Amino acid sequence: MLVLRRWWPEAVLGVGVVLAILGPVLGRGYVLRYDLVFVPDPPFGAMVWGNGAELPRAVPSELLAVGLAHLLPSDVAEKVLLAGVLALAGVGAARLAPVSHPVARIAAGLAYVWNPWVYGRLHLGQWAVVAGYAALPWAYAWVLGVLRPPGGIGPGRRAAVAGGTAVVLGGPALVLAAVLSCAPALALARRWRALVAGTAALAGLTAPWLVALTNRGAAVDLDERGVAAFAVRADTPLGVLGSVATLGGVWSRHAVAVGRDRWPVALLALALAAAALWGYARVRRRWPSAAWWGLLVGAALGVVIALLPAWSVGAQAMVALVEHVPLAGAVRDGTRLLAPLALVQAVGLGMVVQWLVTAGLRPLAPVVMAAPVLLLPGLAWGLGGQLGTVRYPPEWSAVRAVVNQDPAGGALVSLPWASFRAYGWAGQVPVLDPASRAFRRPVIADQDVLVGRERIRGESPAADRVAQVLAVPGDPVAGLHRLGVRYVLIQTDQPGAAQVEARFAAAEPVRRDGTLILLRLPDAGSSSSPGSVGIGPVLGYSVLGATVLIILSHPAARRRRMLLCGHFCRRDRQ
Repeated sequence: MLVLRRWWPEAVLGVGVVLAILGPVLGRGYVLRYDLVFVPDPPFGAMVWGNGAELPRAVPSELLAVGLAHLLPSDVAEKVLLAGVLALAGVGAARLAPVSHPVARIAAGLAYVWNPWVYGRLHLGQWAVVAGYAALPWAYAWVLGVLRPPGGIGPGRRAAVAGGTAVVLGGPALVLAAVLSCAPALALARRWRALVAGTAALAGLTAPWLVALTNRGAAVDLDERGVAAFAVRADTPLGVLGSVATLGGVWSRHAVAVGRDRWPVALLALALAAAALWGYARVRRRWPSAAWWGLLVGAALGVVIALLPAWSVGAQAMVALVEHVPLAGAVRDGTRLLAPLALVQAVGLGMVVQWLVTAGLRPLAPVVMAAPVLLLPGLAWGLGGQLGTVRYPPEWSAVRAVVNQDPAGGALVSLPWASFRAYGWAGQVPVLDPASRAFRRPVIADQDVLVGRERIRGESPAADRVAQVLAVPGDPVAGLHRLGVRYVLIQTDQPGAAQVEARFAAAEPVRRDGTLILLRLPDAGSSSSPGSVGIGPVLGYSVLGATVLIILSHPAARRRRMLLCGHFCRRDRQ
């Protein structure tokens, strides 16, 4: 009860944003949209362990999704994760802001959730990216716990560290955003032990996808055209800089909220961003100087990286970076690195509302608090009705059972050859091929992405080899057999499916059900089990598990205190 009395504004905020944004989809059924793909009864397959044909972008977020789907129905698990990341983001920002008035705390949390950045990522279905974004205020609360004595306003240090571990779910880009946010503050305060400990903890938490990436063996060959395709774009009349300042600029024009292209909305959004920066200036009196400057430096660095591809010189530098530096592809979509700026603005807006209350302008406080909602009504009620729930046709479960019960090894190729699908039973919304998550064995599918009229080459050598076989006229069975393919899945409700089916004369039909045709290649497959994990994922997840246990355990030992960076690191000299 004591916790509820202290945290009631955050509780109201968390429940409110979940109902307001996800209200139409909180019933049963799956939300399928672009990268947001959940399947019924998902197995611990190749994508979970990073053994699939694609880059291990879904590591370790897919493990969390699949693990939760084994405890709850898969569609319920999807809603729990979506609701959880939104609530985590709002509560984290509300508790981070150094304000005491309930309306000010709600204003900070609401500004962090209700903005064009979150709208764009939800529209693209990037729930894991939003999870990393949601963890950012908790990670920075850990920094504040290092830089100031206990007793200040904000989440407890243990809660901050526990919540901050979720930042790795957002992948390399959000990990980089966390580094940009936290490292400058620790460096400015000369908390070198805390910086080393934080780096060690971050390395442990990212071990699964680092090991999975290493196990691929070959260098990641990124298409340099992706730099321009995923570059920041003006989505307001204010140009690129004004769009970025108001937390927009996403590369996809479809992921821009309605109304952002209107001058009144754009000018009001810019005025709100300026007011938030003024409010953040007042935070300097309540935070340690290093913490205040550190977050500001991180936000500035994120903005610079996001803007680089918009300039010719910067685009050339980014292309060179992507070609020669591993994991540099994480910054191709530079607008992800606006997350620190969003945190600066959220904290600042909370301070603006706090100042209005204390300055005798109390009637204006609710107006400023609600301003993000008024400027972006399209985020409400499932992105303005764009989100809905669907159910998979029964043939998906039948085909999945046949493939997953086969003890023989070998991959599955999903056809027609296209990375995104549009299903009539799912409202024709573009969605990544669900086959990659439905089967235990590796699934090889097209990894190329269409951005406008530009086709950006994927990063999967296995997919490239299959594409070369499919490009040769005639029956591709022999060529796919040499690549270790055992099954071919043809989705007949997709364009070009009839022509694809006609080519596989030598394949054995296993099941023809509804919109799916399952073919088995004669004498295909390897001797290894399709469910084998391998030493790499075991090592990576073991390191991650050990790191989490150390972080969450009671800090009785000196080594644990070092990772938690509590009073141990306060012995460092300034």
